[in-house]
Amino acid sequence: MHEAAPQVPRASCPAWCVASHGLLTGEEDWVHSGEPLPLADGVQALPCLSVNPGTGAVDGPYVVIGWDQYTPEQAEALGAALIAMARRARRP
Repeated sequence: MHEAAPQVPRASCPAWCVASHGLLTGEEDWVHSGEPLPLADGVQALPCLSVNPGTGAVDGPYVVIGWDQYTPEQAEALGAALIAMARRARRP
């Protein structure tokens, strides 16, 4: 017989979390995820963070773009590089 996994209390969610906790079991329910941001055809970015409610172990936060995970610092650097590239591309 399996024990029920601890429920994620809504109060423990980051301000950006839009996940509906309690619908899934195990680690899938521990993932806090934010509103997806469409980037390109079929590609989106979203923040995520996993906190094990039993142990308090934290994995993240990350910004997930497609199938890749970036730390917030890596995502900021990527964003700055894209902005710089777009500005250079505007120049004749």
